[in-house]
Amino acid sequence: MDPIRFDSELRVTIQQMGHNSRALYERTDDVSSVAYWYQAEPHASFPQLLPVNKRWPR
Repeated sequence: MDPIRFDSELRVTIQQMGHNSRALYERTDDVSSVAYWYQAEPHASFPQLLPVNKRWPR
């Protein structure tokens, strides 16, 4: 709904600290993101993706 426009790089920092009515605590939120790019044609072929077990982020 509210795009953040940038030309080459974007870095975002998310604070994991929360506060209830008594104290600070480390939140356990599950945060995800997605990025889109718009590319003019023609372009070079994309490299082959690694197998799924090699792409697992953890």
